[in-house]
Amino acid sequence: MEALDFMQRIINFDRLMEGENRDTSDPDDIQHWCAVYAEMIRFKEGLLGQTRREIEKVPETHKELDGNDIPFLEAELRRLRGGLAFWEARRAERKKRR
Repeated sequence: MEALDFMQRIINFDRLMEGENRDTSDPDDIQHWCAVYAEMIRFKEGLLGQTRREIEKVPETHKELDGNDIPFLEAELRRLRGGLAFWEARRAERKKRR
């Protein structure tokens, strides 16, 4: 993968995950994407917590980690939480229609 392609993809906070189809109404797909987004959120929250602990442990990392990594992880979490909110709303819609 070209570095430029990677950079464009990584800063696109509106991107969907590979294979994600937001037009689906299949209950199994909806459940799958709720689970995927929930797991990704858990993982990224862990990274964010670990990064913050590293700053406390090694104060010299503050400028680099707090200036670059933390804002990126926070933006990524916003993207993932938005994805989860989308799929949870889709799941709630389906339940209402039953």
